[in-house]
Amino acid sequence: MESLIKIFCDILEWNWLGIIQSAAGVATLYIAWLALTSWKKQHRSQRITSLLDELTDAVHDFVQSINLPAQHLQYVHIGIESCKYDMDLNKDLEFPQTVRFIQKDGKESASQMLEYLKPCASSVHKIRSLVIKGQIFNIENFEDSINACNMITWQYDRLQVVCSILNSNNMNWEHPKVIESLGHLSNITYDEMQAKLKENQVSYLNFVKASYSSEYNG
Repeated sequence: MESLIKIFCDILEWNWLGIIQSAAGVATLYIAWLALTSWKKQHRSQRITSLLDELTDAVHDFVQSINLPAQHLQYVHIGIESCKYDMDLNKDLEFPQTVRFIQKDGKESASQMLEYLKPCASSVHKIRSLVIKGQIFNIENFEDSINACNMITWQYDRLQVVCSILNSNNMNWEHPKVIESLGHLSNITYDEMQAKLKENQVSYLNFVKASYSSEYNG
């Protein structure tokens, strides 16, 4: 009984004001730490959202602007097909109609396509710049965005190659590498490009939706 009384007396003699002040200080530090952590997360989320908004706008702009040069590619293929009954067609070649079209109208078609491609350049550069910047934030599954954006902007690169082929009317048409290039030209079509653009737009938008959800609901 005496020991209990002694313990009780000792407790009464404690510096409760100091203990309360110390506890309050610890609580204040903890609250400040929570606030700072929350601010950092919110700031990071805002920066990621801003980047993805910019990237989404750039992807949209590119898809809109690439449509015209892609449509011009249709006219190129129509022109190639129209060479089927050309009097100067060299049927000994692997791709005689393509060669004849390049000889007749290649430079003009290339010049027109390059003109149509000019408005695409700024959005292509922006997409690639933002993709590089996005890797700094360590965004979950950002690899999905990189792959989709690379496939989307690749269509621009492919049309640049088409222009290069069309603009070269003095090549050795029997050289294996030249034949390979002509084959690539035959395989690049408007419908095939549109399918790739659509497929990768869907992949990109799915990634963006998941990222927004993860940043604000995760």
